[in-house]
Amino acid sequence: MKHTRGYEAVCWQNIVKKYSLILLSVLSFTASAQVHLSSSENLTQENAIQYCRDLGSSWRTLSIQELFTLPKTTPFNVGFSYWSGMQIISGNAITGTGSEGDGGVIEVLGYSFFPKERNITLSPPTKKIAVVCTNIPEIKQSRNYRLTPQGTEDKGSGLLWHSLDATDKRAKYSFEQAKEMCENLTLNGRSWRLPSSDELYGIVDTAFLRPSVDMKFFGPMMHRYYWTGDLLNSQEAYAVGFKLGSVATVSKSEAAHVRCVSEE
Repeated sequence: MKHTRGYEAVCWQNIVKKYSLILLSVLSFTASAQVHLSSSENLTQENAIQYCRDLGSSWRTLSIQELFTLPKTTPFNVGFSYWSGMQIISGNAITGTGSEGDGGVIEVLGYSFFPKERNITLSPPTKKIAVVCTNIPEIKQSRNYRLTPQGTEDKGSGLLWHSLDATDKRAKYSFEQAKEMCENLTLNGRSWRLPSSDELYGIVDTAFLRPSVDMKFFGPMMHRYYWTGDLLNSQEAYAVGFKLGSVATVSKSEAAHVRCVSEE
């Protein structure tokens, strides 16, 4: 499957569905809560973390979730990628079902963000890119899920994710087939659709790998890409990878998995 750097600009207000109102206010641009961007792409991840520390005792790198939800008005340098302060190592892996053929040990990788097309990739920490720093404390993403006979309810956003067992979890679809499959679901008399990129990435939990989701609530999802309803252009749509927690653009004709969502 093609994996290119990309993610469509999204509405900043959607963060309310995933984060608390406190986090929304924290990452807004105000006199007391600011961000600082490096002016060049010459920092390894270790250098990036130190760069932020050198700004002062209150400064730090952002988590990948914070980077992903920064407003589109953030003055990113065109074409730059930016480090988060997050890494993954093989010791954190929890194995579910499915495989991307990667075999055993994962090397240490860092999460980075490409804001031009809003994608999330994992890169060797020695790669040299840029960094965004902030001077506010990190507030962790709030997760409040509940298993119901209808599916997995996100009590924060009110979204309901269809039960993994309600459809063939191994089935793969083109984008149009996936869209049609969700819209034709008749589960529990509700209306279903493909999730937005914000919504689908909102269930990614990097405390888990392979899949990067809490299986207690979402089951053993496949480690590959799942469609979102967001488009990059007429030929490509966005997908979230649940092996390590990434965002990419994929040709609409290619095959990926589906997890439908309902808000009624």
